[in-house]
Amino acid sequence: MMEQSLTIYEARAAVSDTAAVLAQVNAIAKKTASTIVLFDAEKVAGQDHIRSAVLHAKRSCASGKPVARTLAMEILLYASGQRQCSLAPRFGLHAGDNVLFVVILDGDTAAAQELLNEVVVPEKHGVRASRAVLMKEFGITDAELAVVGEDRIDELVIERVALMDAYK
Repeated sequence: MMEQSLTIYEARAAVSDTAAVLAQVNAIAKKTASTIVLFDAEKVAGQDHIRSAVLHAKRSCASGKPVARTLAMEILLYASGQRQCSLAPRFGLHAGDNVLFVVILDGDTAAAQELLNEVVVPEKHGVRASRAVLMKEFGITDAELAVVGEDRIDELVIERVALMDAYK
């Protein structure tokens, strides 16, 4: 598989019309030949979680057997640990105030990032999902945490991302 460029940065956005903002993001992606995904940072276990989702989604698309029609949605599916396209968007942009991880894959990433500045405000926020949110979203049990240790919850999330391949 050809090496691809990946940019991940933190941002915020106030959204009143989710569909309109996603249309803007998709237009930017098309114009810059990029794949762009906006993640709800409050449901993500950090950048390694995102990198794992991107890697698995790219492999899935390269295999010719993706679940979703687009790479962006396939990335959201893997990040959410879900097989259903209707459930994965809850990991993305939503109405109201958004704390985000922005992912730009391939294309003219510099131009995409510049154009996205009209949609999101880049800022370091240091936000990531809480233990309780990760446990709920990924079905992680107290027993699992007792075995591996609380400090390894991110690894359990990344394991759930990888297990998506087994569920296909």
